[in-house]
Amino acid sequence: MERRGRSGKGLGRSLGLVLLLASAPWRPVAAWGQEEVVRLGDLLALSNAGIYLAIEKGFFKEQGIRNDITTFASAGKMLPALTAGELDVSVGAPGAGLFNAIAQGAPYRVVADKGQARAGTGYTMLTVRKELVDSGQVKSVRDLKGKKVSFFAKGITHDYVMGKMAEEVGLGIKDFDTLALAAPSQLTAFETKAIDAAITTEPWGARFEERKVAVRFRTPDQVKGLGPVQVGVVIYAGRFAAERHAAAQRWMNAYRKGAEYYNTRGIRDPEVLAILEKYTKVPAATIKAVIPAFLAPDGRPSVENLADQIRWFVANGYMPEAVGVDRVVDLQYLK
Repeated sequence: MERRGRSGKGLGRSLGLVLLLASAPWRPVAAWGQEEVVRLGDLLALSNAGIYLAIEKGFFKEQGIRNDITTFASAGKMLPALTAGELDVSVGAPGAGLFNAIAQGAPYRVVADKGQARAGTGYTMLTVRKELVDSGQVKSVRDLKGKKVSFFAKGITHDYVMGKMAEEVGLGIKDFDTLALAAPSQLTAFETKAIDAAITTEPWGARFEERKVAVRFRTPDQVKGLGPVQVGVVIYAGRFAAERHAAAQRWMNAYRKGAEYYNTRGIRDPEVLAILEKYTKVPAATIKAVIPAFLAPDGRPSVENLADQIRWFVANGYMPEAVGVDRVVDLQYLK
């Protein structure tokens, strides 16, 4: 909002107001009636639970923040909007495109976790066409060699997860016939037998099983020695971080409170289910059947896994050279 200069006659009155405010007890920003708009890029994902809960429970309002939400078809389509300053915050996923862009000077950074695959929370997983599993044609990842495997897009965490599963059985990512398909197209491809397997993200694993076209075959937490996989992240635009630091901190305060609420209640809590159904349009019955994402209650991403993803993308030809993970993440808002 534009602020105009004051005349000399109002100086004494203004000074008195400053003193009055200084002596007043502290209260949340929103209590003073102030509200700051933050332009948020969304993907309508279940792992956005921390954001949706923070909106519905009034945590952003407490911080004087109102989210102006634009929904995108993919995380990759949000990066140009972040670069151009058309978005302040976006949800997304790590991948070669993100890492390469930052290496080349893109003005945005990963600032928080928005979904990890850990023990019992492998919400990004390998799914295999049901008849291949039922017939015994596919008993392990090794049996997928030479078969058609779909990811949402090339060079994202899906490639990394499939690559790690392949390496566990002595294969590499190039041993599969890979193709990029959005989740709804993966469903159709399974129905028409156009693909044999897919790395997908909930609720699609649950939906594939509901339709009896594919089964959830293996999750990242089942891969020996892999550890937590950073699947979803929160990204701040450079201009937002540099020019509106206080708002950036308040946004993060609200988001972390939403993540804490999610951890306290769980994805199958009736209130959480209702909110997720409202924002994602996924039926509550389907949400109940998903493998939930892990949301770090303190918002801290797995920096170690992000570094491992960078190494893997370089080693497998997705990136020309590595970028230091310290250039990718900015954790100052989590302190």
